[in-house]
Amino acid sequence: MRPKVQEKNYATNAQGVGDRTIVSRWIKGMYLCNMKRVDHGDWCTDTAWITNGHGCDYLNQIGENAMQRQGLTLGTYKNIRIGLDYSWFVMFVLVVFMLARYFFPQNYEDMAALEAWSLSVLTALLFFLSILLHEFAHALAARNRNVEISEIILFIFGGLAKMKKEPERARDEFVIAGAGPLCSFILGLLFLGLSFLLEPFIREGLHGVFWYIGYINILLVIFNLVPGFPLDGGRMLRAAIWHYSGNLRKSTRIVSNMGQIFAFVLMFVGVLVIFGGGLIVGIVWIFVGMFLLQSAKSGYYMVAMREGLSGIPVGKIMTTNPSTVHPNVSLKNLVDEYFFKNRFSCFPVMRNDEFVGLVEINQVKAVDRDQWEFTRVSDVMTPRDALRTVKPDTDAYDVLMQMIDAGSGRLPVLENGELVGIISRKDIMQFVEFREALGT
Repeated sequence: MRPKVQEKNYATNAQGVGDRTIVSRWIKGMYLCNMKRVDHGDWCTDTAWITNGHGCDYLNQIGENAMQRQGLTLGTYKNIRIGLDYSWFVMFVLVVFMLARYFFPQNYEDMAALEAWSLSVLTALLFFLSILLHEFAHALAARNRNVEISEIILFIFGGLAKMKKEPERARDEFVIAGAGPLCSFILGLLFLGLSFLLEPFIREGLHGVFWYIGYINILLVIFNLVPGFPLDGGRMLRAAIWHYSGNLRKSTRIVSNMGQIFAFVLMFVGVLVIFGGGLIVGIVWIFVGMFLLQSAKSGYYMVAMREGLSGIPVGKIMTTNPSTVHPNVSLKNLVDEYFFKNRFSCFPVMRNDEFVGLVEINQVKAVDRDQWEFTRVSDVMTPRDALRTVKPDTDAYDVLMQMIDAGSGRLPVLENGELVGIISRKDIMQFVEFREALGT
């Protein structure tokens, strides 16, 4: 017996799921968010960057930004970390509930409740395994095109494969984006084929599992091929326009607008579903639409930022001759004489004109206040060897990406081993704002 197709009851997860003024506002928000990390840990940076790149399938996240090491590490494969964000458990429980509450009882009326729940767990695991394989297809295609992938993460809206840099050629982006839907299509055909071939030999419930996984993978292919950013179809369309026009920014603007339209359509459909009685599914589609809307917008901002900063040496915008502190200074004096008087949240640490590390305000906060007088800067600072540093001639956009990778709001700039300046997100923000004001 083949399951009856009842769309409204399926537990589906939406996987894959003046410009200068806009860019200036965006980077200002990113900088302010980084400042909040002093008081709130990493959550603000994570929230800011989760929607910056390519949405549910694979984002242009750099190293340890969105969902920064939060959750479980399932393992590694060829230096690619496989992670499970805590938010994934929310969607897993929801998928299991929808399957056990609607799909199996309505299609297999004689099925016992225990069997329905057991098969629902199995189906949900196979479903998320399909998403993981989808992301692996992106990752392997990227590796084949010399684009490094740092990790693959499953989260509430699906999965993402995090690239350390954007593809530099349109053809590479097209291949990388297309690999995921191709994998899902193959999985869909495989499971549907198994459901038909094995139908006479297996229990109806297990047949339903195979049928559902095949069916949902085909639906995900259709969803992912919608030609709007950040979905795979949008990235493939962008690659095609980019290839023929030679203009990445224009191509991104087109598919970003299409992605925003699609996001509004999803939210509208979600509202209709809610009024039709499907509260949970409707809410899911609304949130997916909101997620895609922000991803579509920020995907364009990121490209505009990339063009605005590329080719600008960081030495042109860094802060030179920064205030420094000696490693033997107590934390009490550091707070009273440096943080309060200078209003900076970070200071280079110098010993005999040699740069030895950085001390930040959150490192001071980690120490009990009654111990500040007896604790030295050298006890809490980040030593030079543990810091990421850049050179004055490093591209400003690359430096911004390194900041995100390091989870830091600033990086020391060294030339011939000597400290010549500090570059911060604030410096980059001000540079972009000045260029905007001057119209350059």
